[in-house]
Amino acid sequence: MTIDGYRSDLARRNQRGLSFILSSILLWTGIFFVWFLPNENILTRNLFTFFCTAPLMPLALLFSKILKAEFSVKDNPLSNLGILFSLNQIL
Repeated sequence: MTIDGYRSDLARRNQRGLSFILSSILLWTGIFFVWFLPNENILTRNLFTFFCTAPLMPLALLFSKILKAEFSVKDNPLSNLGILFSLNQIL
């Protein structure tokens, strides 16, 4: 199978990453509210922003179960690459 075939297969089985999109919407909403907290200094806001990014992967896993999408496709080599890219965002 070609790279385009793997990519199409992964997009179909993972529903084009909709679980990650939905989880990032929740995370960015949390970050939005963190930055509008009254009477907080910048260091506290930065710490809370960091904490908001932690549940990305668990939320994506939860949304993939709700949407009945495959979180990780074992027989597609591009699946591991996508998970590594997602974990890199935390760093």
